[in-house]
Amino acid sequence: MVRRVSLTINRYNWSSLAMLFTTLTLITLLIDLAYSSVSCGFGTKSLGGTVPSGDIVLEYGSGVPLEITCNLKTDTIIVQSLFHAGKDRSNKTKFPSHRIMFYKNAEIVPKQYVTIVNATAAQLRIPNLPAGQDTYYCTLLLDYEHRKNESHGNSGVDIMQSYVSSTLPTVGHDVIGSNTNRSQQLGSQVGVCFNRVYVGYKPAIVKNFTCISKNWVNLRCNWSVSENPIKTTYTLIFRLPSRTGGRIFIKCPTDSDVRENYCYWDFNTTPMYRQPYEFYNFRINGQNVLGNSSSFFNFHHYANIIPASPINITVVDKTESSAMLRWSVGPMTNFPRELIYKIEYKSQWDSNPEDWHSVITSDVMCIMSLPSNQTNSALYSTTCKENDYYYYFNVTDLKYPSAHYDFRIYVRSSLARGEDKWSPPGNITMKTKPSIPRRPPRIDIGSFESITSLIDKSKRNIYIYWQEVDNSEKCGDSFEYRVYYTSTTKQNESTIHYSNEVYDSYAKFQELSTSVGYNFIVYSSNKEGLSAEFSTIYVPSESQGIEKPILLTKMAFDEKGVFELSWKNSGTMKLFTSNELNYYTLFWCDNVNHHPYQCNGYMDWTHVPSSELRCNITILNYNVNNYYRFAISSNNERLVRNGTNSYNQINYKSSGMVWESCTIQNNINARKVENVWVSVISSTFIGLRWNIDCADRTGLISEYQIFYCTVVSTKNNVCNGFMFSKTISRKAAQKEGGFILITNLEPNTTYIVSITINTNDGKIIHSDPLQITTLVLGGSWYLKQEYPKFIQ
Repeated sequence: MVRRVSLTINRYNWSSLAMLFTTLTLITLLIDLAYSSVSCGFGTKSLGGTVPSGDIVLEYGSGVPLEITCNLKTDTIIVQSLFHAGKDRSNKTKFPSHRIMFYKNAEIVPKQYVTIVNATAAQLRIPNLPAGQDTYYCTLLLDYEHRKNESHGNSGVDIMQSYVSSTLPTVGHDVIGSNTNRSQQLGSQVGVCFNRVYVGYKPAIVKNFTCISKNWVNLRCNWSVSENPIKTTYTLIFRLPSRTGGRIFIKCPTDSDVRENYCYWDFNTTPMYRQPYEFYNFRINGQNVLGNSSSFFNFHHYANIIPASPINITVVDKTESSAMLRWSVGPMTNFPRELIYKIEYKSQWDSNPEDWHSVITSDVMCIMSLPSNQTNSALYSTTCKENDYYYYFNVTDLKYPSAHYDFRIYVRSSLARGEDKWSPPGNITMKTKPSIPRRPPRIDIGSFESITSLIDKSKRNIYIYWQEVDNSEKCGDSFEYRVYYTSTTKQNESTIHYSNEVYDSYAKFQELSTSVGYNFIVYSSNKEGLSAEFSTIYVPSESQGIEKPILLTKMAFDEKGVFELSWKNSGTMKLFTSNELNYYTLFWCDNVNHHPYQCNGYMDWTHVPSSELRCNITILNYNVNNYYRFAISSNNERLVRNGTNSYNQINYKSSGMVWESCTIQNNINARKVENVWVSVISSTFIGLRWNIDCADRTGLISEYQIFYCTVVSTKNNVCNGFMFSKTISRKAAQKEGGFILITNLEPNTTYIVSITINTNDGKIIHSDPLQITTLVLGGSWYLKQEYPKFIQ
């Protein structure tokens, strides 16, 4: 029984490289061929075979060409029928070997590489093949497919086709190579035989050989190999550097070295992990059909151990600046070489959370057991030999008391090199013991405010301001500030008077005498007690104090956090002499609330010479959501003689703080007079008034200029004729409270009036125009309602 199977090999629809080989297999099912010495492998029936048969292996760069001879069997019906078609259309003799074609994978091999050997054999010869793996097919062309306008005669081909069509289906058509004459297209073909061709290299030396022992309980070696089209296997063996071990080669426990280029040993593998040996001698053998190679590695076992994380980490003792850490290392306790430890730590107050303080040491205590009442140093050892030993190290010089610290402990063999040999870290978090606060708050000579009572002029409230202590310096729970002054009774007893109110940045004392000077003491305090040091500030009596600066003005620039402050001298401050120093203190406070709330945020300050009346301040860490208040004080330091020609005491005095009274949100060059109105009017004159803006204090305004003219109509603010102007200096405007009288006006006439600010740098800024109509002739004059004034 014959099975009919159709296989199409098409130029434009090549389904698979393996189809040619499938053709060979199908032929064995379709036709029974007679025995011949030419075959395509043992047990395979085909129209012929190739020499050499099977896989062909060539070494790249050896100069050996690829040579494949395709031989047809002469005793097959198909081959014999092709002899009947002995001539082509040009009357040239055609043998079956002329119909032999070679394919490389999916492409027809050009004829230039094919030579006719005899009537039934053709040879493929290709020199200098590139490295790679390809399949070469040998096929037999059964017929040509002629153009439709050409006629067929009864030839041997027709006879053979008749035979094939009666026994076989059409195998293929329209297969055209690049060198095929298109007037005669390729038609049906059958496969003869195929070869797989490998062009590659001898086994190369392996690369990147590394071995790592994890925690001294296993060992894994890895390596990489070069790509090779020729199948190459690598096997690993090793021997140990001893008299006995040096003669025995030990293999990999599994075939992972052959399959995946690695080998693994532990205590359960056969052979098992050889833990006690410091050195291994490895050899990796490579093998393929072209040859062999061997790679040798002298492996330092103890230098390539990565321990596991330290375990059982505890803090056995701590102070406000130290922590005694204890841990164990499991199997590494018995490691016969020294261990190195790296301890990293950081506190909750460290500014950069990625920065760790590091201590690398081998100076650890190794203790088998330490009862709670035993501190005998004889128990300490530098070498631990049992699993129940613990390691101890005292981390000192911790900066912050009552602070959370994170610790990371790493361990490494002392023989290891490179940061990649540290163990993963063991972690623990602890809190240092509290202590008294590190310091009192900072206070300046002028950081107080004295406010006399409106009801009783002999009484005053005093506010003492300071710069808050940083959280990292509070050193314990229940932190607060203690502020007080002392007085002496007639019985010569001292009495402590604590503040009536205490906040984060200030304390308030109520109803103190204006005729008494007070020396205030400020401590930082927590559960552990008061700070070792304290800050003091002297508030003189009202009669002893020096005069305060006036008209402190704040100008906020467009740059965030940049302010310009200006003020006026009280007129009594003097330049310093040989024994006297006068200066200002400028304060700024980061406050959430606006005036009149007291400053209860972070306060800072700077000193300014008494010769200055203007200063630029840039606030670091500026927060746009907060409100920044500014204050100023006048200060005096005087050296006091001790009765001889030397000075040994400084007498401090300050006016205390004066808060800003005026804020300019933008630069003066972008401002104009906003509030303009008529305060008096008649038929021939008008009195024009405006609010003196606090910008006047900056000194950038030189004068005000008033422009006015009649208008074409009340609905049109265009001048009807000449424009007049009057000028008033800044000082005169301030003296008059922002008032000017415009005279010689026409009765019952509408004027437009505007005021300009003339600045010192020559810029002119106009106000919005104001339309005013004078009274009728003979009418009286009257005062208009004042424009509501704003509190500055």
